[in-house]
Amino acid sequence: MIKAKRNVIFTLAAILTGLIAIAFGIGVVHAHNFFLTLTKNRPWLPFLLCPGGLAGIVYITRRAFPGAQGSGIPQAIAALQMQRQEDVDGVLSWRIAVGKFLLTLAGFAVGASIGKEGPTVQIGCTVMNICGRIGLERTRALERLLIMAGGAAGITCAFNAPIAGVVFAMEEMSHGIDETMLRSIILAAFVSGVTLFGVLGYQPYFGYSPQQVAFGAEWLVIALCAAVAGLAGGCFGQMIVAPARILPKRLTALAQRRPIVFAAACGLALAAIGFASGGQVYGSSYGEARAALQGQTLPPIDFGALKWAATMVSYLSGIPGGIFAPSLAVGVGVGVMFAHIFYGLPVAALAMVGMAGYFSGVVQSPFTATVIVIEMTSDPAMTVPVGLAALIGALTSRLVCREPAYHAMAAQFLRAIEQNQLPAEGTADATRLSESAP
Repeated sequence: MIKAKRNVIFTLAAILTGLIAIAFGIGVVHAHNFFLTLTKNRPWLPFLLCPGGLAGIVYITRRAFPGAQGSGIPQAIAALQMQRQEDVDGVLSWRIAVGKFLLTLAGFAVGASIGKEGPTVQIGCTVMNICGRIGLERTRALERLLIMAGGAAGITCAFNAPIAGVVFAMEEMSHGIDETMLRSIILAAFVSGVTLFGVLGYQPYFGYSPQQVAFGAEWLVIALCAAVAGLAGGCFGQMIVAPARILPKRLTALAQRRPIVFAAACGLALAAIGFASGGQVYGSSYGEARAALQGQTLPPIDFGALKWAATMVSYLSGIPGGIFAPSLAVGVGVGVMFAHIFYGLPVAALAMVGMAGYFSGVVQSPFTATVIVIEMTSDPAMTVPVGLAALIGALTSRLVCREPAYHAMAAQFLRAIEQNQLPAEGTADATRLSESAP
């Protein structure tokens, strides 16, 4: 009886997560299109819109939605390790979820290089956490299960990829689950996936990318591409985990003492990077990544580097928004760079390899990276080279970043709560730039 009741609650929460994710995805598209329409034939406008927009979002976040900053995935991972229920409820509250939803849309509307996936995960975990209180005895084991199921549903909804959602919850969010937990996670992921399928139909995130790589000398290029992508991902992870160790002391001091001014400076840098890229790095750069994977348009050779920089300044500004989708675009950019250098090699294959290597370099979870790339491109023929790229990316990343970025940021988040002795919503002033990474 209890299991049946729990399954009903998980099912209803997964459906609700799917519906919210659909609305969020539609909102993201409209917000990004608003930015593109507003700045079309006005190359000077981002130099006003980006600084003012990022500064305004940071101000609103700190005043009205403290705790909504950043990706959302580190907060969900941190919630799994929290011992006090009030801390969990602070991180996974309706207030934070609403702030994440609205302010992420605002970030897209002002051109920030962010993604919807991290916020969708935190929103999914919030929905599961709140629904799980209805009619069930609240235990620590149930709480953890609800959070992992919410994370699986969130990734499923963000990428229309239920298998990736399950793998993400297993590899990235928790390192030990039993059979009962696995069944509940699968239920949440696939019910939310069915919800998306029922409303939107089956739509692979990057469409269909049929591509094969014959065994031969070009595999050396694939290995090199994966290694470079992994190093780039590791550098990105190290930067967002411990920016105070890398940035000039004046910038670190500015971020700590004048966060609104620092966000405006990040916005100005974003506008300059966007101008240099011809506007290709704003938002998640989904269109540019999809075009490369479909073999339609080849982005310029510097697209990956510029997208890397745009995502970095957007994240360090302190606004809500994920790094998942921008990371995939950066990885595509790395693959495109090799396609420019080694002319004649399959562009889509190199883009997939770069995507797997870079994302695995950031999160250091090669199995998750492999499944996500294959499921998003609907190309099982690339499983072996993509899996190899993810493994190489994770290994080379550790040369510059010893700990996976999401887990390191989750540890920082937990330390901030412990030091302040406050519920999670009260820890907004503990910024990443004042943190010292382990």
